[in-house]
Amino acid sequence: MRVTKIIIMLFILVTIMLLAGCKLVEEPIAVDVSPQPQPVLVPDHSDESIERRFTDPQDEATNVVQSALMWSQKYEELSTKAEKLREQNNARFLENTDLKRKLSELQAELDRTKTELGEANAFLRQMQMELTKWKADVLGFRDETRSAQAAQLEALTKILRILGAEPVEPSETETQPQTEQPENK
Repeated sequence: MRVTKIIIMLFILVTIMLLAGCKLVEEPIAVDVSPQPQPVLVPDHSDESIERRFTDPQDEATNVVQSALMWSQKYEELSTKAEKLREQNNARFLENTDLKRKLSELQAELDRTKTELGEANAFLRQMQMELTKWKADVLGFRDETRSAQAAQLEALTKILRILGAEPVEPSETETQPQTEQPENK
């Protein structure tokens, strides 16, 4: 349907142009009729089979046989090469499958190790907190222990006084702490 419309429109356009006398072009069109130089063909000597086509017909029979032998030999070489490549492809496919299996095993082991490491880290943090708390408790009890020992000493001094012991004033060397005494070398 569409094609017929186009044909009808072209027919109407051509008839209108014929009736109008084709006066649409006011200037004459210049046509260059000078001969163009022909391109120089350079023979391509890279393909020997083209050159052999134009040799003697007697040599042609031997060349055809040689060409057939040459192509069959190339086909055989390429076939063996393709077979080797297929074998390599199969070997690589098997190796790739084996590596994927090992990867999945190692990934599972890595996930398990990460879980264990997280648990160990949590345990170590808990132990660190308990150790810090224990140290604080020990340091806190040290002051209580000192005050208890001081109370015991006071009680012993009172008992000794009651029993009739004479009070002795502490000497200077006894009141100094152990770390401040000179070391004997």
